[in-house]
Amino acid sequence: MGEPEEEKSKEDAVKRLVGLKSYLEERVRELEQETQQLRGFLDVVDEVVIAKSFQRAEVAPKPAEEYRQAIPLKTKNGVLLAVMHVGDYSTKIVPAEDVKFDTNTPPFQAFLINRVLEPMQTQDRDGVLKGEVEPDKTLSFEVVKEDDLIKEIIIRNYGSEKRLNEIKSSVRWTLDKMYEKIHEPA
Repeated sequence: MGEPEEEKSKEDAVKRLVGLKSYLEERVRELEQETQQLRGFLDVVDEVVIAKSFQRAEVAPKPAEEYRQAIPLKTKNGVLLAVMHVGDYSTKIVPAEDVKFDTNTPPFQAFLINRVLEPMQTQDRDGVLKGEVEPDKTLSFEVVKEDDLIKEIIIRNYGSEKRLNEIKSSVRWTLDKMYEKIHEPA
């Protein structure tokens, strides 16, 4: 007579395990859905933080900065291309009066903007999200132009001296290449 009770006990255990399995599968589905929702919320919060941070920085600009240094940027042959005015937080590059630099002349957009300044800006924005960079300390830049001719390039929150040196050498190299294209023999 012991066998039917033992058989029934095994069936009950299997039923309980099947029930537990169903419960666990359902909980996993619920938690996966909740995780997806939370990730979506987190993405929205990240976007709002970035938008508000940069908006605040643009709405409340710093007073005009005094430039402490003027660095001439020259070709290898000594022709003055521009003057780089350097302050504690920003720099302004003003082309020489007798040189006309068009923003469409390579490698201005492809190199200086796309490969130097925009990646620096992206790096700072990523730093804001990670809490490594204060929102109002992110690099921003503006190319002031008349028609397509560069009047000045303003770079705010350049950061470290190392980064400033990278900007200086990149601007000098870019303007030198542009100057060569403008003045190459026909």
